[in-house]
Amino acid sequence: MNIFVGNLPASVTSADLRRLFDGYGTIINAIIMRDTATGLPLGYGHVYLVPEQAAYEAIINLQQTRLKDSPLVVRECVFRMRPDRRVSRQPWKGVERRVAESRRHNGHDRPATASVSRRVKRTAGRRSSRSSARSRRPLSS
Repeated sequence: MNIFVGNLPASVTSADLRRLFDGYGTIINAIIMRDTATGLPLGYGHVYLVPEQAAYEAIINLQQTRLKDSPLVVRECVFRMRPDRRVSRQPWKGVERRVAESRRHNGHDRPATASVSRRVKRTAGRRSSRSSARSRRPLSS
């Protein structure tokens, strides 16, 4: 049985977990989970212990046991699959995913306000004069 051991201090090693669970059955594996980027311990680990009756006994006896001044959380590790996120969503109706009013604009495709449209008109005139001045320059060969 896979046993979750939580609230582990950073100084705990897998050998410490093996010593803690040693009298309860055959330890198949004892690991401390670490961050893949930094290599630092995440504060929890797993112990795979057989037979199952010995694992239940270990869970009962080692719950809230202090290991290096930290009370442990010991429980059966149950795989929890993430629920399918699209189950609760309603299917699309029509071609577009959202109706126009509920579209997220983020300031990109909203109709321009009066102040923005004036600013656009001013800069558009400047750009056209600059581009025409550049086109009149002789090309250097």
